[in-house]
Amino acid sequence: MTQKEFEHWQSVTGSSQYRWVEDQVTRLNGRGALYYMGGESGIYIRITEEGHLTAGTYEGAIPHIGEACFEKKAERTFKDFNEGFQYACQLGGIRFLADLFSSDQVLQTGPSLC
Repeated sequence: MTQKEFEHWQSVTGSSQYRWVEDQVTRLNGRGALYYMGGESGIYIRITEEGHLTAGTYEGAIPHIGEACFEKKAERTFKDFNEGFQYACQLGGIRFLADLFSSDQVLQTGPSLC
């Protein structure tokens, strides 16, 4: 990872300090979805393609969420991803939806995305 890439991922992580962010790398790698909030340490919700939802805390997301250590606090299995996402929306409430679908997110692009 170059210094420029490191700084970019730090800004992506920093953008999650007070808002929910989706980790696009998780989705692009076919591993479902990972939503998180809190910057370097915070809370997360992960949903697999098969509908398995886990939620908990993480720490050490430097420079990005892929480097974090996760501590699962709860889990539940749904019939599919969509049902799990509906439940995540209930857990996160209006703030979760508003954060995820706002247009002012830091883009997670670049050659080292995957």
